[in-house]
Amino acid sequence: MIRRFLQLKIAKMHELLDAKDAPHAVAGGTAIGVFFSFLPIFGFKTLAAMGGSLTTRCSVVAAVIGVSLHDIFLPIWPLILRAQFQVGYWILSTPHHFAPPITRSVFKMSSIFQWDSFVNIGLPLTLGGIVFGLPIAAVSYAIVLFIMNRRAARRKAAEKPPQLMDKAWERP
Repeated sequence: MIRRFLQLKIAKMHELLDAKDAPHAVAGGTAIGVFFSFLPIFGFKTLAAMGGSLTTRCSVVAAVIGVSLHDIFLPIWPLILRAQFQVGYWILSTPHHFAPPITRSVFKMSSIFQWDSFVNIGLPLTLGGIVFGLPIAAVSYAIVLFIMNRRAARRKAAEKPPQLMDKAWERP
């Protein structure tokens, strides 16, 4: 099952690299998708990435693939979310300090759907997601742009220029 999952992700990466868009558009779409994958807008990440790529005239397909790339890290995603929350909590707290550890006695399922929970949990998580997402999106942009430019150069070198034959009119 894991092998099939990885094969699907690798196939999506090859589909992305074989895109006929400009290298900048594919790299930009991937970076937009990677950035939105770090935000805690569960269920709307793909739509937000598609909208962001449309407004910046980047590849929508690359943005969707970029959003789904974070599925590779699914087993460690709770750790990433906790790190994002800690960073966001540290930025918002005065004086700066990290969030206290979560215990079972503090956590109640009924408190999740209250408005102040969004402010207490969602705001630090969003801010931490932005802090984590921006540099990783920039790195993914640079990597995909580099790969796309190399592939374009290889394709151009592999194409044979049309051969002009001398005295083509003399052929039988």
